Amino acid sequence: MKKAILLLLFIAGLLLGVNTGGQMSQGGVLFPLPRPSKGEPFLRIDVYYVPQGKVISLDLEEYVKGVVASEMPPTFHYEALKAQAIVARTYAVRKMRIFGGTPSRPDADVVSDHNVDQAWAPEPEIKKRWGILSAWRYWGKVSQAVEETRGLILAYDGMPAEAVYHSTSAGPTESAADVWGREVPYLKSVPCDFCSHSPYYGAQTVRIPAATVAKNLRSAGIAVPVTRMAGAGSILPASISPTGRVKEVTVSGMKIRGLEFRTALGLKSTKVYWEISGEDLVFTVRGYGHGVGMCQYGADGLARLGNTYLEILSYYYPATQVVYIFEE
Repeated sequence: MKKAILLLLFIAGLLLGVNTGGQMSQGGVLFPLPRPSKGEPFLRIDVYYVPQGKVISLDLEEYVKGVVASEMPPTFHYEALKAQAIVARTYAVRKMRIFGGTPSRPDADVVSDHNVDQAWAPEPEIKKRWGILSAWRYWGKVSQAVEETRGLILAYDGMPAEAVYHSTSAGPTESAADVWGREVPYLKSVPCDFCSHSPYYGAQTVRIPAATVAKNLRSAGIAVPVTRMAGAGSILPASISPTGRVKEVTVSGMKIRGLEFRTALGLKSTKVYWEISGEDLVFTVRGYGHGVGMCQYGADGLARLGNTYLEILSYYYPATQVVYIFEE
């Protein structure tokens, strides 16, 4: 039933062709669903909760609270938390099973593992993780940020936007084309000098033996024969994006994507260069994440400069609109 209702709503949104050209839709709505009464669940989402190995069905807004609390420090500015709530909700709505869901879990809309979808944990687990004092100070703040943006998502061309985000860009954000090889009109590189307070902004050094690099690449399913690993000198950057991130790496003559290389070695970012030291590689890394979409520390920085959540979202996702998925 949920799939059928959502499908009808998205078709209706396409037929309406809503495109206000502004930050918030006025008058028209993308998805004409009646506004629920206060306290009434809006939509339910099925989450595969990895620690318990089971699917949990819950109100979408409660899910968003768990994502915001898991993905963004609760100490961040309130406007940044509201921006995070909207992108988290947008990501979730886009991942509903009418869009294909999560291939590895056909019985769920999303997975709680941040390596697959968004990080998520239930309220009791988050409060336990934070401790009594922080839970008392911050859960209400996170909950209010979600409630104040209840039902709001980012949309582009009549559909939920691909609202990806990352921790720290450490300079300009990256375009989707340079990470995943496909153009997305609203996922372009934008200047970001607002995340300098991030612990991942400055250079961090990681030293890894070349043999370990080869082993980790093979463990990640990247075919690097042992006989062709001729030492650290056989690992070279092949392509660099305009923002200084590694797009491709040549390993013993074989090209792999920078994103795969970063993941296999557990590096924080593809904004990296390395030097050879004997049979080791010494990596110098800046930033944290793929660099596409909203920079979370940048959002916090913009908020502290006086920007609202609408201005933050407009900056990192140009040409999108913030719309309601229910009637005003």
